[in-house]
Amino acid sequence: MKFLFTFFICLIFAIPLSAQNYKQRSEQVETVKIAFITQKLKLNTSEAEKFWPVYNSYQKDMKEVLKLRKNLKNDEEFDQEDKFDNELEFESRLLETRKKYKQEFTKVVPSQKVAMFFQAEREFRERLIKELRERRKN
Repeated sequence: MKFLFTFFICLIFAIPLSAQNYKQRSEQVETVKIAFITQKLKLNTSEAEKFWPVYNSYQKDMKEVLKLRKNLKNDEEFDQEDKFDNELEFESRLLETRKKYKQEFTKVVPSQKVAMFFQAEREFRERLIKELRERRKN
């Protein structure tokens, strides 16, 4: 009985800690990503002041699109054709969002830096995936 009680107490405290740990890791990754992008784009102070609010809005919209994809993928009531249509819809929304923010970013930084931003974002994601794979192997 004491064992079960101790187990449940540990479980109750472990759940928020794992959620907090995930949130901390997510924030750390975002901090590193911001530093990476700032360095790649060579943003000066004036550009950074204008760029990061647009970036934050972009991130918010991208998270919504990715959340939609996750919800559609997890829905069991769709047949294979519907799933394919949903994937096309997701890709379309992703492209629309990137086009929209390409214009928004161009208003605050030169177009060369906008192109570099999308490239840097992709490069960061690839490096992150590679790092995670290497950590899992070890």
